[in-house]
Amino acid sequence: MKDFYQSRYRSAAAPNQLPWHRETIPPHLAAAVAQQTPGRVLDIGCGTGVYATYLAELGWNVTALDFVPTALNMAQERANEKGVIINFVEADVLEWKADGKFELILDAGCFHGFANNQRQVYKQRLLNWLAPQGKFVLTHFVRRSVFDWRPVGPRRRTRTEINHFFAPELVERSYWDNVIPATLPVGPTVKIGYYLFDGV
Repeated sequence: MKDFYQSRYRSAAAPNQLPWHRETIPPHLAAAVAQQTPGRVLDIGCGTGVYATYLAELGWNVTALDFVPTALNMAQERANEKGVIINFVEADVLEWKADGKFELILDAGCFHGFANNQRQVYKQRLLNWLAPQGKFVLTHFVRRSVFDWRPVGPRRRTRTEINHFFAPELVERSYWDNVIPATLPVGPTVKIGYYLFDGV
């Protein structure tokens, strides 16, 4: 998986040539920051750093994690252009050790790449990192029906499945969804779910 992403990043002359790149700030992230005083935030799978830079410009203390060196290079270039300081970390989220708690954790497309045996590991690490009453922001591919299945690409889940998995420690506060044309081998269109969870 890492080799696939590294290859795609290396072949892109600019971030906008990546099929998953988006400049728009998603509604669940905007809602989360509107409800909180800036503190520590962890951006899991930060990619080219769009959201990490946005958060840093708002005064958040940002740690941005990715396992692809080329992605982090692009993200650092963006941070330099914007004049913000971000702690970029090259690591696998399932192995990385945090140095404290975070008031906000963002996952924009990382969780749906995990195999079933990795998901529980991820959840436990997430709960260990999230500060009391912290917020977790998740972007995830939505499974529309029992027939909505692909042998490759992100593992889709229904909204009910996502809520069941993160309960009882995380409670959904808000949800949005959007259907976009697919640019990966996951079908002609893909439905994206945007979740905002409160920690209990």
